[in-house]
Amino acid sequence: MTIKRKMVLPLALALGALGLMVAAQMASAIHPRPKGATPLRVSLAVAYKACASPNRQHGAPLATLSCNPPVQASNFLTVGTGDAWAGTQPKSVGSVRLDVKVSSPEDVKIVANISDVRCKGNSAPGFCTTANTDNAGVPDYSGELNGTANIRITDHFNGPIGACGACVDPATGQDLAFPVTAVCTATGGDGTVGSTCSANTTANGTVLGSVQDNKRANVEVQQINILDGGNDGTAATTADNTLFETQGIWIP
Repeated sequence: MTIKRKMVLPLALALGALGLMVAAQMASAIHPRPKGATPLRVSLAVAYKACASPNRQHGAPLATLSCNPPVQASNFLTVGTGDAWAGTQPKSVGSVRLDVKVSSPEDVKIVANISDVRCKGNSAPGFCTTANTDNAGVPDYSGELNGTANIRITDHFNGPIGACGACVDPATGQDLAFPVTAVCTATGGDGTVGSTCSANTTANGTVLGSVQDNKRANVEVQQINILDGGNDGTAATTADNTLFETQGIWIP
């Protein structure tokens, strides 16, 4: 056997061992994560349609092109504001809060609340029956909202495609939407404020098994959107549901 041939076998074995080491390292890979990240509280602002045909310009230094007039993204819902709806006052406050429960069974508590939610006329028949005294054209809304968090999960709860089995591999999942339904209740006795819409649940209470114990889940919450219930006031029938509010701030 020549020296060249003698070298081939050890080299092949070494490369094979290196490949196994790399595969093992990949299979047992870990991911950086914070010591803790809870709670997450997001304020909500009214959503408007993007500017597609500019006819104005915003003032410097944020001198982007702009569209006049502004148009709400929701075709069905609004909130009281005097210059938009005569006689009404701005009384709407909305927020979503996520709290991680670290004791077993691990979970994420979800609490959402929006006040002064009103219909645009009779936009959702059967769910816009409580008129307000400040402006009868924007009555209380008694349907549902669909709160959706767009998330990206990196954790140790993955496995081969189609055969997760024990699901112990670390991986980053493709982005997905996590929906929660909120129910709106008319205020009734106060004709100057619209409905209150709220949700009080958990991740596992919404999607059973979505939070697992000891899986080191780093969950990126990229956007929280609140959709109206469309013409039928129902969150689950999404064909005509439109964006009502989104995470944001209000600057007086």
